[in-house]
Amino acid sequence: MSDFLSRFNKDNYEELNEHGKNDHEQIQEKDMPESQDKKVESPQASGTKDSAEPIEENRSRRQDSEEEYEIDPTYQAKKRKRLIYIIAGSVLAVIGLFIIWYLAVYTEVEDFTDRPVSDARAWASEHDIEIVLSEDYSMDYDANHIINQNVEPGKKIRKGKQLELVSSLGADPEEQIELPDFSEMNDNEAQAWIDENRADNLKLVRVYHDDIEEGEFVEFTLRDSSIDESEYRRKDSATVSYSKGEEVFEKDITVPDFVGGARSEVEQWAETNEIDLTIKESDSNTIEVDHVISQSVEPNEKVAKRDKMKIVVSVGKAFTVPNFNELNMEEAMEFSQIPVIIKQRYHSKVRYGGLISQSVEAGTKLTDQDDQSITVTYSLGQPYLRDYRGMLEGDLPQAFYDDYQSKGADIKYVVKYVDAPEVKGTVVGMSKFNEFVSMSYTVEIRVSKNALAEPSPPSFDDETPIDEVGPVDEEK
Repeated sequence: MSDFLSRFNKDNYEELNEHGKNDHEQIQEKDMPESQDKKVESPQASGTKDSAEPIEENRSRRQDSEEEYEIDPTYQAKKRKRLIYIIAGSVLAVIGLFIIWYLAVYTEVEDFTDRPVSDARAWASEHDIEIVLSEDYSMDYDANHIINQNVEPGKKIRKGKQLELVSSLGADPEEQIELPDFSEMNDNEAQAWIDENRADNLKLVRVYHDDIEEGEFVEFTLRDSSIDESEYRRKDSATVSYSKGEEVFEKDITVPDFVGGARSEVEQWAETNEIDLTIKESDSNTIEVDHVISQSVEPNEKVAKRDKMKIVVSVGKAFTVPNFNELNMEEAMEFSQIPVIIKQRYHSKVRYGGLISQSVEAGTKLTDQDDQSITVTYSLGQPYLRDYRGMLEGDLPQAFYDDYQSKGADIKYVVKYVDAPEVKGTVVGMSKFNEFVSMSYTVEIRVSKNALAEPSPPSFDDETPIDEVGPVDEEK
């Protein structure tokens, strides 16, 4: 507007007037009402004398119009753009409201396959979904893990609806399984077989073993010994053991000085530290009973668990058994240091009075904890057969036992009954008597069978009391 006024002078009035008119008419055609156009043009078309006044008036109006209106050529475009924005905003608002409603009503189902049932229940509780759970045995899925679902992962489900899931019970425990030969397998192969067959009740354990190499088979054990391996079912409990090799321990245990100490102290120390203790007993004139004489591991030396250690424990003072071959029977009977039991036996090779044997070998040391009695046997020489004539037959068994058999001689007899004047049952003769015989000999003894001979009257000792003779049978 300022540029227009600066160019408005007398010289260019007409030119500006002409141009101004044209510009003004163009503006009126676009923006001003039709009635106003007619008012502006009518004075020019009349051609009356008063045309100067309308011209002035028109000029004034044009100036006012030019000052009041500023035309923006992008107005229509902006108007259309504004309308588009309004429509687009409305559509987006509707879509947003729909999305909010849809998210509030529907939820996306997750993939629960091979996941714990607890995960599905937690998700269902959070999204207001009811879980309908069924169970089935499966070799492919662990117990309490989802096998399948009736709504595919990623799809929507309306809240409050049901989601059907199938949960695994694990492998069928009643199924019978053919066991492999574990002795032909190492521990890794055995564990792979257990996992593959889902034999959850078959436990593989590894144990230390001094004689079997690491990873090698040790033993297979069924808890129920009445079950045969060929009838093994998945539910049966069993253990297959494999070696971890020899256990090696660090030498970090200090050995005390046990010499002179009590045996019980060493045993307690060995038990606490898992030491393989060996105890040997020996006599000692200086160390009291049940105290340590010596130890195989020096004091302050380091040992490890299960290491071996030996100690010698005192059993007190000892007595050395003498050689009774150097003592005769009378000297042996007078021996007072230990109890001596003297016996005599016949012997075909050892002279009379010679030592046949002693129950404890000479030089043996006996302590208070030992049985110190010794049996010493001396020889009676070769058997001498006595004269048993005049003895009753009934006394022969005891006589032969006491005189020969109890003393090592196998002397026996046979009886032959003969006619003789002696009373029946009296020994009247012998095939041999009063002479030496061999260690094994049988003698013939002749016994009277005369039942008519008068019995010999009993002989009474003058000193025998009458009461000891016995009652008199008055009827006889």
